[in-house]
Amino acid sequence: MTSPGPERRCEQPRSNPRRGPCQSPSARPGWRVDMRQAAWSNPAAGLADGDVDVALLRLPFPGQDTLRVEVLFAEPRWVALPTAHPFATRDLIPFRDLWDEPFVAALSETGRWRDYWLAADERDGHPVRVGAVTDHPDDWLSAIANGYGIALAPESAARFYARPGVTYRPVGGVSPSQVGVAWAPAGDTDPVIQDFVRCCMESSPPRHDATM
Repeated sequence: MTSPGPERRCEQPRSNPRRGPCQSPSARPGWRVDMRQAAWSNPAAGLADGDVDVALLRLPFPGQDTLRVEVLFAEPRWVALPTAHPFATRDLIPFRDLWDEPFVAALSETGRWRDYWLAADERDGHPVRVGAVTDHPDDWLSAIANGYGIALAPESAARFYARPGVTYRPVGGVSPSQVGVAWAPAGDTDPVIQDFVRCCMESSPPRHDATM
């Protein structure tokens, strides 16, 4: 958020490509929301380092326990596959059928973020196979299209990250992805940050948390 005074910024990770909330100036005349996207290597979008005031983030993310977080909405996790993959024609793929597939993973230093998008804790102890490691959306899509692996992704990725050679399909038996608004505890007494948080919560869509 920006004004003629101190700069206020909100970031969102590249895996959350929805339109930014709170674009109406009614709450803070003379202010605007300045939305920026963060690299996948920084799933906390600079919030943990104090580079931004507030962020819209995919949960969970490293350092989440030290920050304030309000969940805004949830959406199913789908799978991105090479179009030539035998499963690409299925209407619904049980997650168990994907356990032996190689996955395209995030960098190891992203910790909980990487594990979550591998659904490492939803495999009944079955080990994860990593076929490629990427840090950017284009590299991620290329790795999938070239057959190095598959990847879990939010349902909305089918619209925002469409690419020839990559097919998205619903997955059953895996928990949905949540998006939240997050800020540092110091922001609890900042009226501008709290106005933004409140606006996000008021404009968020209905939540759908059920696992397919």
